[in-house]
Amino acid sequence: MAKLAAADLLREIGSENPPQLIFLCGEDSLSVAQTEKKILKKLTDGSALSDTSFDGQAVDLDRLADACTFCPMFQPYNVILLRDFDADVHAPSVIDTMLGIFENIAPRVVVLIVMRALPVYEIKRNAPQYLPKYKKLMTFFEKDGVLCICEKRNVIQLGKQIAERAKRHGSEISRPLAEQLASRCLCDSTLIHTELDKLLACADGTPITQEMMDALVAALPDADAFRLARAVTGGNGTAAFRMLRDLTAKAEDSKTILGLLSVLSTTFIDLYRAKLGQGAAKHTEHIAADFGYPKNREFAVRNAMRDCGSMTVPQLRTCIRILRETDKSCKSSRTAPRLLLEQAVVRMLRVRRDGTEAAG
Repeated sequence: MAKLAAADLLREIGSENPPQLIFLCGEDSLSVAQTEKKILKKLTDGSALSDTSFDGQAVDLDRLADACTFCPMFQPYNVILLRDFDADVHAPSVIDTMLGIFENIAPRVVVLIVMRALPVYEIKRNAPQYLPKYKKLMTFFEKDGVLCICEKRNVIQLGKQIAERAKRHGSEISRPLAEQLASRCLCDSTLIHTELDKLLACADGTPITQEMMDALVAALPDADAFRLARAVTGGNGTAAFRMLRDLTAKAEDSKTILGLLSVLSTTFIDLYRAKLGQGAAKHTEHIAADFGYPKNREFAVRNAMRDCGSMTVPQLRTCIRILRETDKSCKSSRTAPRLLLEQAVVRMLRVRRDGTEAAG
């Protein structure tokens, strides 16, 4: 079919003949999760069989093939849900076999692949560019099904959404203050959702004020995140854990930790891109243009250029992998997210300049 925005995909799902092949991904993890929930609500009555859910770390291809040929008798659709398919742990032949299975699915079978914890593309020149290991899979869905990418929204778009959500909850927030909240949270929807919940609870039906913002919303963004990254890559464990404690002082709930993890991941990606740009002797504006940074995010490139001097590309690459693995663990295991984040910081402190991890 095509590449569709989330709203258009949901309209297609509600039609008489919904698409049978759906690939859902994006930097906006909250939108991905919300879209997944709405798709499942539209296609099932809440009693989908457990054997239609598959683990992206270890896909049983035989069971997947059987599930894709099962036409349901008592439900409108048989939804095959595959979360976070990890191309790093599967041979290329596994993707080829999967695509062969998807080409021959039964009527009223819907395959839904959801990527919430693993990146499958990067932004270059303001457009998503598929990572090589996922290109065949995503191209297949774009051609023969639906590819839906929930891209990160900018400050203006998020400010409007924040104001609308506050109004729905019987409160209000000015657009400048809403945009300030989006900026403080580095345009991360998960973190914005958490911080706005706190502000709405405090306002209790009254307008949200600057005083409430300063008292409740951690001034977490770029400066603190970059300082934490410098402490980690510099091997300064005392400073790293002191900053981690300060960043989580106001809340340690799962949403806050996941938001902080997202901000740290974004920061390390900024540092990685800046380091690559330095190696190619490029200026800040060229790096920002090459990686599709919007105008309101160019400051991140400047900060990264300032701070990445003592870091190495292998070191940053390993830290990004650790953060990615931690994000996936936070969303799939029962271990406390705060503990997982602390373990990630310890691992990153042990990363050598050549990118290898020192033994504990």
